[in-house]
Amino acid sequence: MSETLHDAAQAYLEHLRGQGKKERTLYTYGKDFGQIEAFFGADRKLAGILAPHVGKFFKSDAFLKLPNGKKRAKPTVEKTRRVFRMFLIWAKETGRINKLPLPKDTPMGRSLKEGEDND
Repeated sequence: MSETLHDAAQAYLEHLRGQGKKERTLYTYGKDFGQIEAFFGADRKLAGILAPHVGKFFKSDAFLKLPNGKKRAKPTVEKTRRVFRMFLIWAKETGRINKLPLPKDTPMGRSLKEGEDND
């Protein structure tokens, strides 16, 4: 499947809406995807995003700093990282990607099923 990052993000938000997520949650997740798409490009093929690219994003000023150059608040950074991670796990589970493109040092949290790894 050669789905773009933007199209996959929209499908993910619709998936969450179908699960009964609040509109406010969907709005803030949409803002997170805006930041992600600004870095990778909305037209970037989802399958073309690899672990080194995600690692660069997680270390980038685009991710860690506000447009005015100030550091983003740690909870904000962690939420965006979590949203992106959950999205990538969903993309793998739905067959949109074959391999999780997460750097080895990405905290996996509760959303990774027991016995599953990010290979």
